[in-house]
Amino acid sequence: MPLPEESQQPGSAVGDDRSVTFIKDRLEVTVQPLTADMLNRSFPGQSESPPGFHKANPYAVSLNPFTYGDWVPSGEKRAPERFTVFLLKVKNYAYPKVRIDPADIEITVANGRKYQSLSLAALIEYYWPYALAYAGNTYAAFKERQSLMRRAMYKNEPVFSGQEKVGYIVFPALNREVAEFTITIRDLALRFDFRDEPIENVDVPYLFSREVYVAQHPRLGDR
Repeated sequence: MPLPEESQQPGSAVGDDRSVTFIKDRLEVTVQPLTADMLNRSFPGQSESPPGFHKANPYAVSLNPFTYGDWVPSGEKRAPERFTVFLLKVKNYAYPKVRIDPADIEITVANGRKYQSLSLAALIEYYWPYALAYAGNTYAAFKERQSLMRRAMYKNEPVFSGQEKVGYIVFPALNREVAEFTITIRDLALRFDFRDEPIENVDVPYLFSREVYVAQHPRLGDR
């Protein structure tokens, strides 16, 4: 959940869809956290286990590259978080062009730990071990995941005046103990010189919180 507007960057707006929008003139940059259920609904055909599987292998069956699909561990109500994913929307009606490099987006938590956004290459490397023998069903699944990621992830491209761009920003799954965090877009480029080098940048923070599970009886080793 986003923190209240008074805690956000001045000029930001909090939406009913749990999004936070940074507004500067007629430029809007929106960050919205996506749950596993939302991601599964976005890729329904790739998130359902095929019929006939008694207990599907979550690493091999679900083709949704961002979740474990409809797999749920035995004794649990939901699958663990595979990645932490946000939807990034940019509407540019103010500047000749703006640019956001997904590699410059990071999450910072209260203890100072940082989570860097994952590139397409990093996610491909994550799934590469499942492409057994470079042929057959497992390799076909790898290629389909790769294709989905290429289409869905936010690209490092300029957003020209009058354009809108949308894409996913993917992070490693946050530690279970993280209750509040800040996702920051570093060096949002607003203006460029004749060499196409940015001459006006701004850092934009977005503040969020989330529910944290606390055991009623901690394990002996946690006392």
